Amino acid sequence: MNKRLSILWFRQDLRLSDNPALTAAIAQGDVLPIYILDNESPGDFVLGGASRWWLHHSLQSLNISLQGKLNIYTGEAGNIIATLCQRFTITAVYWNRCYEPWRIARDKNIKQQLLAQGIHSESFNSSLLNEPWTTLKKDDTPYKVFTPYYRQASRPELDTSPLPTPKLPASLHADNQSCSV
Repeated sequence: MNKRLSILWFRQDLRLSDNPALTAAIAQGDVLPIYILDNESPGDFVLGGASRWWLHHSLQSLNISLQGKLNIYTGEAGNIIATLCQRFTITAVYWNRCYEPWRIARDKNIKQQLLAQGIHSESFNSSLLNEPWTTLKKDDTPYKVFTPYYRQASRPELDTSPLPTPKLPASLHADNQSCSV
């Protein structure tokens, strides 16, 4: 397949509204929406039974919202993304950030791999009102006391309104090698 695609990697943010990675991917054109069930990287933090039940139903709902075009893979996320970049002409990969230490380390490695291949990658904040490094004291150090941090982070000029649900393009792609929901 020679069509140029952007990958939208859904993770903990299984929604269309207020999803900055989705908005960015759609703005680039054709999109391959994916979810990766990575049981290898989390180590002791692998999903339990109740979490898997919730995930299954959430993925079903997201797949319906994406007109049946959600592509699901199982395995180590870096390997899956690398394989998709070889199989398709991928120009960019978008995802929303997670903040667990193992995810941060994995995401840094994936970004480095993509950069080495000349593929644009971009991650977004979709779960915090303010990321820790965006609200700093005047000396550019993080706050250690909550009340001054709260006052700074709650300024009215900071726009925290949610993004609207983007109009889904007809250019969402399904991969015949992905798992079913």
